[in-house]
Amino acid sequence: MTNQIHPTDTTTTRFPTRFGIRRFLPSHAPFALALALVLLGLCGCDMSRKGNVDAWHPPSGYVPVDQFDLIRNAADQEALYTLAGGLKPMSSGIWQGSFELDAPDLTELRDVRRALAPLCNDVWYADVQIFKNTNDGERQVQAFVVHRESLARMIERHKTFWNPQGITPCTHPAEIVAIVDRMPRADRWRGYGYLFGYPDHAVDFFVEAGLALDDGREVGPGKDREFIQIPTQVADSGRFTYAVPPGHVPIQADQALAENAGLILTAYEQRRHRLVDVDDTVKALLQLNRQFEYLPLTESSPGRQKTAGSPQ
Repeated sequence: MTNQIHPTDTTTTRFPTRFGIRRFLPSHAPFALALALVLLGLCGCDMSRKGNVDAWHPPSGYVPVDQFDLIRNAADQEALYTLAGGLKPMSSGIWQGSFELDAPDLTELRDVRRALAPLCNDVWYADVQIFKNTNDGERQVQAFVVHRESLARMIERHKTFWNPQGITPCTHPAEIVAIVDRMPRADRWRGYGYLFGYPDHAVDFFVEAGLALDDGREVGPGKDREFIQIPTQVADSGRFTYAVPPGHVPIQADQALAENAGLILTAYEQRRHRLVDVDDTVKALLQLNRQFEYLPLTESSPGRQKTAGSPQ
């Protein structure tokens, strides 16, 4: 899935419904609601609570999520750049779905959370995000993973944007994700842009281009933007992608991001054929993380900090 922030709704292609959860191909509300959903998220990957975890069992006939496939597919896509060094503080779309509001069946959602357990440790946090907005009686959900240290550094770097929301480097990742989902439109785009690790200039551009819709200007590829593509193991384009103005000449931040991603991808591909189970994969990703965790930052304008509360 491409981690892009969109000024308009996008169309998704649905997989068949599976135990109440419809899966999709990748394509501030009241405090009480936000808090309730955040608390739900905080429980999702706390595997230290063995009693709660072991007490739940999927219904008879349910085919569990393949944990190895889930984690391997994440590493094959843009989540590699979160898992191996935190080039992207967060990656989402590891798994996507929805559930019906009138008769919610959370079997697969709970199973996905359990399958994400190996990605919950001192380095990473993985969980399922529950989106605020609903559509046609359904609520969308998607799995995400964050690199804890990279996330904390990014929050500190852009503290004038995050601090007015009460967000600091020690704020729990699930709380940050829930708050961003409920931000005013322009701030939501900016928040996701920072979380997904886009260069600062690209985040600025995307927010400004999104607001241009309010002026009736034509927007979209070939009109007001083009895209820079960072290859992944599964595809050279369409995964880790960000928008820039037409005719944009890559600057140092773009070049550093591409070069660092290339180093990470090459190192992963050299090991990938030896990764045959969950333990091997997680061990290799932790090794890659130690190798690449302190690559240079990608911000393009360190002196330009945005404050939450920008025009909507």
